Amino acid sequence: MNHPSSFGGPKRRFIILFLALTTGFVATPASPGDFELAVQVGRALPFYSQSFAFDPGDLIPPNYPVQTSGGFDLSLGGGLTFSGAATWSFSDSFGLEARVDAAKVDLQVDGGQISSDLGDLIPGLPSIPISADLSGETSIGYLVPVSLNLRFVTGDKVQFVASGGLSYIPSVTVEATVGIGLVVGGIPGLPSLPLPDLGVSAAATLPGGFGGNLGAGVRVPVSSSVSLLFEARAFGFPKREIQWGPGGGESSIIEEALAAGLDPIEFEYGFFQATGGVVFSF
Repeated sequence: MNHPSSFGGPKRRFIILFLALTTGFVATPASPGDFELAVQVGRALPFYSQSFAFDPGDLIPPNYPVQTSGGFDLSLGGGLTFSGAATWSFSDSFGLEARVDAAKVDLQVDGGQISSDLGDLIPGLPSIPISADLSGETSIGYLVPVSLNLRFVTGDKVQFVASGGLSYIPSVTVEATVGIGLVVGGIPGLPSLPLPDLGVSAAATLPGGFGGNLGAGVRVPVSSSVSLLFEARAFGFPKREIQWGPGGGESSIIEEALAAGLDPIEFEYGFFQATGGVVFSF
């Protein structure tokens, strides 16, 4: 007696549907002359970070044992990044990619405290500590590199994608102001005394320049003309130097001396980004 096969009914229809779907997800290899457009969004992780320490410099006569400690940090914080790329394939695996990336970044001042003791100036003086809280305001905006890359693609159902080449970044305006709120305390019989606020600032429009970029990722086909793209990419550019100066408004001798004692900002444009998006093939 023949028994009906258990391999039938809903189970068989499900397997047929699964095979049809997975077969449809096989990526169509690129052919010479193919054209693609990609749109991506993600997050930028900039490279720049620098620490600064105040040097009393000419404010204190030489050979006087006054110690000054403390300082502040400057760093770039990352935000959203948007990318658009157009690629023309000249072989099954290689193509030329033109891309624009726009990364929102924030220049951050991580303030702290600086302290000194004027009682060290003359032997026998009581301790006269001076402390200062540091706060900052900054402005920068977007980094927008434009790139021309050689792109490589390989794979079948899931493709590996890599590209790299020459990048150009337009001019960028950088502004940073660090406020210094001084307080003198510890004088016998007197309360702590706030002094007029001081500050140092740095501002410059940095010229554009050439650098490079390198990225890699995976592409998952959704149909014969649409794919999902997940990618990581790094951009590198030469450092630019910005000198500190007195704070805004009328400068003072003290502010000029504080600014002269700070190392220059060695600003680095470079950043890393992780993105995801959609590729349209034509």
